[in-house]
Amino acid sequence: MKMPDEIPPILLAPCGMNCFVCYKHLKNTKPCLGCWGEEATKPEHCRKCKIKDCAIGQGFSFCLECPSFPCAIIKRLDKSYRQRYQANLIDNAFRVKTLGAEQFLVEERTKWTCADCGGVISLHDRVCSECGRDLKSA
Repeated sequence: MKMPDEIPPILLAPCGMNCFVCYKHLKNTKPCLGCWGEEATKPEHCRKCKIKDCAIGQGFSFCLECPSFPCAIIKRLDKSYRQRYQANLIDNAFRVKTLGAEQFLVEERTKWTCADCGGVISLHDRVCSECGRDLKSA
């Protein structure tokens, strides 16, 4: 999949995850459209996401709007993402707050575009969805 001119804002999850660079979005024939998309397109763990349910249930677009941010659930997910994928969701949330969602997604687009072919690099495995280049060691 080539990186589009803009990452759709619908793919920015309440927790700060850029769902556009999720392997489930990139590798499915009917891509998942993130927390705000149809339930049928989401992987099971996303359909059962306590973070998404909490944010939506309280009327928040992003967890950072909550007075309890960062709560224990976000901290646990953030720790997992930092260890497994070198991605910091709490930092992402603060960047969204500081820059705004639109500018955050502009920066994310640059960060996750393959320099070789313009494809989308998966956050989860660091492989370009277009040319297959493995960027884990790059």
